[in-house]
Amino acid sequence: MPSCIGARVSNLSGLPEVLFRVSNLLALDAATEAGLAELPPSELETLRIITIAPGHGVAYLCAQTKIRQANMSATVRSLMARGLVSKEPDERDRRAVRLYATPQANRDLNKLRKIWLSRLTTSLDKVEATEDERVRLAQILEGVQDNL
Repeated sequence: MPSCIGARVSNLSGLPEVLFRVSNLLALDAATEAGLAELPPSELETLRIITIAPGHGVAYLCAQTKIRQANMSATVRSLMARGLVSKEPDERDRRAVRLYATPQANRDLNKLRKIWLSRLTTSLDKVEATEDERVRLAQILEGVQDNL
């Protein structure tokens, strides 16, 4: 096994590997536990965006995910076929559609979020992170996200 697996960060250059590992460990089996096991990552990300920004169309999803429109249309069709997304005509432009997560999709994604939160909380408990450190970690990660 490569020595980088489980390696500790001694300087900033090791941070990307830690982020890869944290991401993979958080996601490991979580989608299966939440009932979303068959979803490819692009569909899961699209569904996540639809749940937090309901009523937007394909163009908005393309802008958020950087997925080409033809591929996004196929992704939305797949999510609809799975019963996770519904569409309604846009009242201002009947050619456009507004996309919404179904109740099942909302339940499954909320379960996935709870699984990830539980895994993070358990890990933070094990390293004895204080409440202030947890809040600061969340603030730092939010700032990183906003600036990428």
